[in-house]
Amino acid sequence: MTHRPPATAVDRERGAAVSEFALLAGLVSVILLAAAQLALALHLHNTATAHVIEGARHGARADSSPALGAARARQLLEQSLPGAGGVTVTAGRSSVAGVEVVQVSASLALPVFGPFGPADRMTVTGQAYAEDQ
Repeated sequence: MTHRPPATAVDRERGAAVSEFALLAGLVSVILLAAAQLALALHLHNTATAHVIEGARHGARADSSPALGAARARQLLEQSLPGAGGVTVTAGRSSVAGVEVVQVSASLALPVFGPFGPADRMTVTGQAYAEDQ
């Protein structure tokens, strides 16, 4: 029978890198996917907000109407956002602190990466002071 020297710490760690990679790769992938989902949702929110504000400004002009503002916001959303076919845009007049404003709102679905993410719709609203007061 041959006698083996006692195992050192390096010998006991042999092959651990493969199992560590297998354990961590899934976790890192989920974290990266969640970060990409958050970045996409924030981009979509900021872009949609900018477009409904532009639609509200367009509808608040003295020679325009809230309906034209909603049409402008819908046109901008369809041009710049991928898959924006399910966008619902509404517009109307309201009063904020006694001042009449044109309010344009858009409701759109959030695209989801993988099995995680919000499955709900996002609603953004923009307002502009009506010029015909």
